[in-house]
Amino acid sequence: MNWFKQLFSRGRLYSDLSDEIQEHLDEKIEELVANGMSREEATHAARREFGNVTLIKEDCRETWTFTWMETLWQDLCYAARTLAKTPGFVAVVVFSLALGIGANTAVFSALNTVMLQALPYQQPENLATIWSTQKTDPGSEDLPPIAEVIDWKKTKSRFC
Repeated sequence: MNWFKQLFSRGRLYSDLSDEIQEHLDEKIEELVANGMSREEATHAARREFGNVTLIKEDCRETWTFTWMETLWQDLCYAARTLAKTPGFVAVVVFSLALGIGANTAVFSALNTVMLQALPYQQPENLATIWSTQKTDPGSEDLPPIAEVIDWKKTKSRFC
């Protein structure tokens, strides 16, 4: 049986396991009855000898390959049922996630545009920042007057 069929035929596999365990118990009971025990005593003795049937079933199920997927599916179904009972909470969670994802996307987009991508100029290494300092206020910086920028353009060949 391939894994896909095994995944979707769990109910049949569980019933086959239960039937097989019951057959083993019945065989042991019949063997003990054939040795002279009463049916009731043989049933109790067979169950004691066989052990905890539920534990044996669980051990057998754990050896099957996709128990983690079944557990995940059960957890998802439980989560969906629980969330369906509290629509207000779901709305708050969805709104919070949307707000967080939107803010994160906006910040990354701005950062990507400003810091990570190359500047959209032919020769970005030749860009310069120009500022001037006023003699009246030593700590202030301001953009230079347009006349100074024009003078700088005329003499830029000296700097490059």
